[in-house]
Amino acid sequence: MGENKISSWKMTEPKGEFQLSESSFPELNENEVLVKVAGCGVCHTDLSFWHYGVKTKDELPLTLGHEISGTVIAGDDGWLNKNVIIPAVLPCGECELCKKGRGNI
Repeated sequence: MGENKISSWKMTEPKGEFQLSESSFPELNENEVLVKVAGCGVCHTDLSFWHYGVKTKDELPLTLGHEISGTVIAGDDGWLNKNVIIPAVLPCGECELCKKGRGNI
């Protein structure tokens, strides 16, 4: 795959072949970064999309996986080359639990 390109394997249909996809790096807005993925989780829900045709939230083709880890390769200089995780669910920051610092519940 080319330089400054993002590569991913996408599910195209239940029990079908995965398709290698390539796209250009996105334009980043302020306070955004680009992460080179080192690994991610694939859970029973992801497997159910492929094995049993469970309906996905977004249209196919779709890259499966979540709970990503990787390294920041573009964006804010303060984040460059840092190892990061991207949780499966991001806290809203608005509810009572988030305001108490318990956004992971």
